[in-house]
Amino acid sequence: MKLFDYFIFEQYLFHELLIIFLITIILILIYKSLRVKKLNQEKRHKNDSELKKISDEENVLFHQNKLAAMGEMLENIAHQWRQPLSQINSSVLLIDDILHEKNFRNIDVEERLLEIESLTKYLSNTINDFKDFFTHDKMKNSFLLREMIEKSIYIVKGSLKKNNIEVVVDIKKEYKYYAYESELQQVVLVLLNNAKEALVNRNIKSPIINIYIEKEGEFFIIKICDNAGGITKNIRDKVFEPYFTTKHKSKGTGLGLYMSKKIIEESLDGTLIVRNCNKGVCFEIKLRADDE
Repeated sequence: MKLFDYFIFEQYLFHELLIIFLITIILILIYKSLRVKKLNQEKRHKNDSELKKISDEENVLFHQNKLAAMGEMLENIAHQWRQPLSQINSSVLLIDDILHEKNFRNIDVEERLLEIESLTKYLSNTINDFKDFFTHDKMKNSFLLREMIEKSIYIVKGSLKKNNIEVVVDIKKEYKYYAYESELQQVVLVLLNNAKEALVNRNIKSPIINIYIEKEGEFFIIKICDNAGGITKNIRDKVFEPYFTTKHKSKGTGLGLYMSKKIIEESLDGTLIVRNCNKGVCFEIKLRADDE
């Protein structure tokens, strides 16, 4: 009986060891399978990361080439515009001299001549501003944000007046800012023109553009808002993309807001966002005020 029991125990022990062995083999196989799966996932992730890195590098290169092409385009525009702008300005001075000799005085005429002179100067400066955007030889200066806004409004006041668009400026204090004034003015003009076109195209009754400047902590906040009804989310998400425009090809290139965002973010180290507010669209420029 004892011998039989020993035999039974031996058989039981053998089966237990066999089960343990099989379980161990299965666990080893599962571990290896999981390890291989993890290694494959890591490899795929690494490949995806490398592909993304290559894609990002290609996008950067494409972007740089596009900027270089835009720089060349602006050089060509500058060459073509210089002479006509100079002739227009000379003609204004000549007309002014003739009127002065004939003792002709008319406030409306004088105002229009000053407006033409201001616009030609603005166009000339705009060419330089965009050309300078592609170079590093730029000079900062200290200026009042209110004065910059007022100069911007003056440049487009003829078009605003023609379309009966009211501009309301709400600036609490005389905020001084140290940066590239002409570049910030260029952005403000783009936003003013965008608001004007939206109001005109939608035939808004009692059209109005509100401009606010305030200081929040270490930042200046400039808001340019209209009451043109706002924009849908799919358009709002694309407004800063290059060459995106809702206008007819003959009326817009889709570069105004794209260049504005680049100027604010890259030259002025700020942010430019757009959102719907009240009855229209509000563009918000956020600039660090450390150098006030």
